[in-house]
Amino acid sequence: MALFSTKQTIRFSDCDPAGIVYYPNYFNMAQALVEDWFGQSLGMPYAELLNVRKIALPTVHLTVDFNRPSRLGEVLTWSLKVEGLGRSSIRLKLIASADNVERLSIQQVIVTIDPTGKSVTIPPELRVKVANYQSATAAKKA
Repeated sequence: MALFSTKQTIRFSDCDPAGIVYYPNYFNMAQALVEDWFGQSLGMPYAELLNVRKIALPTVHLTVDFNRPSRLGEVLTWSLKVEGLGRSSIRLKLIASADNVERLSIQQVIVTIDPTGKSVTIPPELRVKVANYQSATAAKKA
């Protein structure tokens, strides 16, 4: 199983007046992680999927555990793995940590849809690439 990860420095614009990450900003960071994964590791940038292939990837389910606050200037390491792969859905696990301490974990389900909002099958070439990020245990459950 492959694991995609990236680092992000907490900026002033990410924080509330107390200097900790304002929780909705984590969702922007998580979306950036997913988009980077598609573009950098899967070779299918969101812009290509949406503008050329006419496939969108909305989130249909999100569960978040906030374990510890993150502060201005800290560097978060974000990691992503695939926990499930359906006909048109991808179940992801996203984790952000700093100083070897998990700050938050997100379970997210995204789906492939057409411009009308109807679910469509994940393209075969994308499915193969996504499956490389799925653990053997998760593959058996899917």
